[in-house]
Amino acid sequence: MMERDVEVVAVKGRLIRVQFRRQSSCDSCSSNEQCGSGQLSKAVNRRLDVLDMHCDQAVAVGDFVRVGITEQSLVRGTLILYLLPLLCLIAAAVLASQLTTSLALSELWVLPALVGGGYGGFRWAGYLAGRLVAEPKLIKVLSRERDRMELAVTGG
Repeated sequence: MMERDVEVVAVKGRLIRVQFRRQSSCDSCSSNEQCGSGQLSKAVNRRLDVLDMHCDQAVAVGDFVRVGITEQSLVRGTLILYLLPLLCLIAAAVLASQLTTSLALSELWVLPALVGGGYGGFRWAGYLAGRLVAEPKLIKVLSRERDRMELAVTGG
């Protein structure tokens, strides 16, 4: 299970909103100060991401919590979100190419088919990801002050 410590920014009943910064493999590399990719990663990954999730435990705004997601679910989501739109785009291109050849149409009809196939693939991937990828689970509620100090020291 992949785990991450995040901060609770909103609580509404049994639904909490947490925020975190994206991490890349460059963050843990010892050469990231001299590497162009490491410098680019630092410049680009300034944005905070938010996630809404269900919570059965008592938490308050400002608390840090540990959330986790299984590796299987992460791989499944990655395959769905990257591979499915690409396959839909290729299938639309092949189908449009066959239709334009058999119906003696202009090859320009392939372009709208590409756009439609890619768009449809993204929509379908979003729908499937929502149904097939498990939601991250709350593993542990970290206390406010003591664990904030540990997070600051460890850089988590």
